[in-house]
Amino acid sequence: MGARRDDITGSQRGQMAVEVLFPQRPRGTVTRLAQEHRISRQAVYEIAAAGERVLTLGLEPGPHGPQPAEKTVEVDRNRLVRGTVVLTEAGVSQRGVSGCLEELLDTRLSPSWVNAVLAQAEQMAAAINQRWQPTMREMLSGDEIYSNGAPNLLVVGNDSLYIYALTRQPVCDGDTWGCVLLGIPHPPQFASDAGKGLAAGAKEAEIETHQLDWDHLLRPLWGQAARLEEQAYAALEAVEERAAKFEQAHTPKRLEQHLAMWECLRAEAEAKITCCDAFLELAHQVDAQFALIDLASGQLRDPAAGTECLRHVGQQLQAWYGRIYEKLSSNLTHWAEGLFRYQPILAQAISPLVERWGAVAVRALSRIWQIEADEKRHPLPLVERRARQLLWEKSLDEAFSLLGPQQLWEAWEALSQVLGHAWRGSMLSECVNSLLRPVLDGRKHTDQECLELFRFLHNVRPFERGKRADHSPAHLVGLDVPDDPLILLGLAPKVSI
Repeated sequence: MGARRDDITGSQRGQMAVEVLFPQRPRGTVTRLAQEHRISRQAVYEIAAAGERVLTLGLEPGPHGPQPAEKTVEVDRNRLVRGTVVLTEAGVSQRGVSGCLEELLDTRLSPSWVNAVLAQAEQMAAAINQRWQPTMREMLSGDEIYSNGAPNLLVVGNDSLYIYALTRQPVCDGDTWGCVLLGIPHPPQFASDAGKGLAAGAKEAEIETHQLDWDHLLRPLWGQAARLEEQAYAALEAVEERAAKFEQAHTPKRLEQHLAMWECLRAEAEAKITCCDAFLELAHQVDAQFALIDLASGQLRDPAAGTECLRHVGQQLQAWYGRIYEKLSSNLTHWAEGLFRYQPILAQAISPLVERWGAVAVRALSRIWQIEADEKRHPLPLVERRARQLLWEKSLDEAFSLLGPQQLWEAWEALSQVLGHAWRGSMLSECVNSLLRPVLDGRKHTDQECLELFRFLHNVRPFERGKRADHSPAHLVGLDVPDDPLILLGLAPKVSI
């Protein structure tokens, strides 16, 4: 039998090889090992030789760093079709798909072949999109995006990011978008920007709560605040530069010129600083209304008071000169009421928590949530941070005394889930539209079928990170999706050798 005996384990063989290969092994080691394992001396030498080969080969220096595993890929029609669909999903044009596949798989495909493959996949995607009818009732948001001169409307779920509608239409009036919104599940709240066509469509579809988007108000507001701050700092730098030139001058005439210019620049800098400070004060008044919770009371903000505050700021901006101030004044005046339409639905969502844990405890936890949310949005002055930290600690002690450790965490998780929803706008639909834009830009001609394929692929792809990680939008709304969603388009699974 010799070295081929199966009852001698690998660890035993390794120990035998080590003892035999040791340069200063005691005399009679080979004979002892042969007697212990009941094999011949020749078998011991063969095991030692095999161990030496394994050690030499295993310890041979190789390339540094991680090395990708080698795989053999069989290039067949199915793999080419799958590659075409995935590259199109990534926003590659049809001619670009042909070039990518030629470089990666050494296979030249004509643009007409790519177009035919995509047309078939788009038809399958359209059929699946029409067949899927989620029953989950969630808040929705919509946004328009234009491509090749035609409007496209996207409607997405704020919780799942599932695309409920993605359609291309020749016009964007109220009747057109109203018909689209009638074809989706009736939402408790629909959010969009202040576009007139979409607003008219929401009215035609009899959506009770049409929430306007806060981001379209705050983004230009804080953008202008940043520009005014830059202008103020630039004016101060100009004053310092002129002061340095004054110190370097020696002749009376030159000193007089620098002094006159310095006084002019200082007056201009003071005016810009005053303007910046005044606008920042107004911006903070508007931004404070964005918070869901009033820290003083721990309750939801009063929508009537918030509306009045926004309109009052808008009236003050009417006296400011410039197109940006005219726009901000108009938005604050006309959007004020629509920006707070979420509050009745939010109050209804919080009411079960109040009944279970009490109003006082929920108010304390609401303060904590709002303080932490504000810290993530804007850096606060040191004095205000200290005051809020004391309020945070006081609210935590109050909630702990009322609920205890176990119920405190249960109430906190439930309240955070409610307040963490996207209540105040259509930002999520605009995020999905940012993924759609490369697809539209990569095609000279876009049609409804192109949108159907994008909608299908977006709904079945799992998220890689975030609170929805490892879940696809379709899975979050209760739809059954296989691990390889491309087989729904009639494609076979990938085969690797």
